[in-house]
Amino acid sequence: MAEPVVLEGDDLVRVVGTSHYQDALLALTGREGDEEVRMDKIAVFRPEPDNPHDPDAIAVEIDGRLVGYLSREENKRWNDVVAGRMVGSEAMIAGRGGTTGLGVFLRLPTPTEARAQLGIR
Repeated sequence: MAEPVVLEGDDLVRVVGTSHYQDALLALTGREGDEEVRMDKIAVFRPEPDNPHDPDAIAVEIDGRLVGYLSREENKRWNDVVAGRMVGSEAMIAGRGGTTGLGVFLRLPTPTEARAQLGIR
C-alpha cells in the first residue's frame, strides 16, 4: 500500500466518535487498566461519501484501524484536500491516568496550508 502524504501543522484537532472505537485504540496502544497513555502515530484520512449519517464524513484511521472521524465542521473544510489522495497527519492517542477512555488528537495545518503542501490550487 502507498504511503500517505503526511501534512505538517501546529493546530491540534480532536477526533470525534472515539468512544465507539475504544477496542481499536486499546489494541493500538496496548494500554492496560487506567494507566496514562501518550502514543504518537500517523493518522490517515479516508472520505466516506456513502456514510449514512453524513455524506461529507472523513474517517480517521491509524495502522489500518478506524478510530473516529473529523467533526462535521472540519470535514467540510477538508473534503477537497483529502479527495482522491492518501493524506495523513501526526496523531497522538492519549488517555489520562485514572480514566478508561482514549482520545485521538491530530496535528494539522490549516486547510489552506495543506493545499499549499499538496500543490493544490
